[in-house]
Amino acid sequence: MRIIKTAVDFQNQETLLDRRFLGTWCLDYDQNTHSSIKKEEIIPYHWDNRIKFKNDFPFLKDIYERKLVDCAHSLNKMHNLDRDIKYWRVIVGPWLRFFIDALFDRYECIRNANNCYKNSNYLLHDYDADISTRDFSEFYDCLTSDVWNEIIFSECIKSLKIPYEFSGISIKSQPKKINNKKISISLIILKFIKAYQYLISRFARKITIISPNIDLFNLVKLDFSLGNLPFIKSFEVKINKRDINFKKRNLLQFSETYSGFEIFLNEQILKNMPKIYIESYKEFKIKALKSFPQKTNVIYTANAYQSDDAFKFWAAEKCNSRSKLIIGQHGGTFGLSFFNQTEEHQLNIADTFISWGWKSEFFKNIISLPSIKLKRNNSIHPSQRNDGNFIHILGCVPRYFYNYFSMPVAGQFLNYIDDQIIFLNELDKNNLKKIKIREDASSLKWGWDVNSILKKNGFSDNIISTEESAITQLNNSALCICTHNGTVPIETLALNFPTIIFWDAKIYDIRPEARKYISILEDAGIFYDCPKLAAKKINLISDDISSWWLQSDVQKARSIFISKYGLSSFDPEKSLKEYLLKELDNEKTC
Repeated sequence: MRIIKTAVDFQNQETLLDRRFLGTWCLDYDQNTHSSIKKEEIIPYHWDNRIKFKNDFPFLKDIYERKLVDCAHSLNKMHNLDRDIKYWRVIVGPWLRFFIDALFDRYECIRNANNCYKNSNYLLHDYDADISTRDFSEFYDCLTSDVWNEIIFSECIKSLKIPYEFSGISIKSQPKKINNKKISISLIILKFIKAYQYLISRFARKITIISPNIDLFNLVKLDFSLGNLPFIKSFEVKINKRDINFKKRNLLQFSETYSGFEIFLNEQILKNMPKIYIESYKEFKIKALKSFPQKTNVIYTANAYQSDDAFKFWAAEKCNSRSKLIIGQHGGTFGLSFFNQTEEHQLNIADTFISWGWKSEFFKNIISLPSIKLKRNNSIHPSQRNDGNFIHILGCVPRYFYNYFSMPVAGQFLNYIDDQIIFLNELDKNNLKKIKIREDASSLKWGWDVNSILKKNGFSDNIISTEESAITQLNNSALCICTHNGTVPIETLALNFPTIIFWDAKIYDIRPEARKYISILEDAGIFYDCPKLAAKKINLISDDISSWWLQSDVQKARSIFISKYGLSSFDPEKSLKEYLLKELDNEKTC
């Protein structure tokens, strides 16, 4: 009998003579037990086939659009409303797309395992009938947790009618919440801010800025210049705990389908949709609308569109009343990554999307402004020294697939780490001594003990703390080594800081219109799709990094790339203010 392990540890697994693991998420990385697992014991991951990965994106996008229409119709009927598709896209859209993509991934993992190993036996745990989360934030936490994934894998196994046994273990579907009642100065300040914001929300304002990815000083300065009292922070809206109401959930009706996965998906949307969209909808909406201005003409945000349900409810209602929603780009990958489902969502709900320079032939609502995130200031100094450290900045993704980006997903992260080891081993001894490796702060939370892997490979002395800011560490460095398609390489290039970039181009796939800009960096010796070539370049320039960086062809390549993907200025808040006022004037003339 073959035992397939899905997510959560079960007892005495070391006694099993013939076992298989559904993926690397089954392994205990804190204790390095993965070193004793043979590669053939781990079932091949379905999205290691990159052709399948590319083909599944439009397939799932089509499903999402159809399910969104079904959900909008059903929720309107359930809550006695008549809201358009944009209203429900703003509120339910983020959860629905994340859920569909993740559910399909888990479904394919089980289907693939069953095809590879017939007559296998699965051990399932007991869990509650109510597996729905409270809101998007709770769902997002669950998405990368062992317990939630164990339940979803179990639901897949049952749906595919695969034989299983019960382990005798019961698991809870919801994460435990820590109640910290300790009174502190910060808690008192937060209560004061909350009371202050509740008072100012009684008044109308022409432009409302929520979670703009701006530091507090510049946020206050920007709001005052617009004649507003600032909204400093978006707070969680607390509601009464409600039991799942299956009678009400049965009002969710879906268009007829004959696909095995879609039939399963319909059942799971009904079971998993967060309670604030169904059972707690009315209570949550009333409280959410009281948390923000009663009237506004223009809404601007960079971060609140996804996880902040209170903002989404309020923004959806305001947009339904003809307010304009403007979203600003908040990080990297936008305009570059071949797939980025969160980018598509923002472009679909925003009346205007403010990019850092790039445009799209498919969306006409994109305008470009200098990035606040990339603001030129004196906090970091472009290095013209050759005796500093080389800061090697790592990325990270959860053990479980969670978001449809062109990046390593699930166990592919181990291949990413392998590339880092190859790179480090190719450096000259003197250069290796200068390397300071900055692990992604989310690594342990997401189940990867990257530091242990680095130490095992002999790089203990190269690891630096993530408690110190990256800016401080860059100021002590002569070179930044960026290893994933994210915000960091755009930041360092915008700051004109000496930078070497490398990543696996087959995994970090770039959209066609952006490839020529990556090629420009490649021709200038800034970008590499091979860790060995990146190390070779560093060995070549390490004695005089500043001279290499200041070469005309290198500087020209940097400028061309940044003009497209990292516009910056000394006062980007002024540019944003001018644009928001312009949009307000346009509203008045309409």
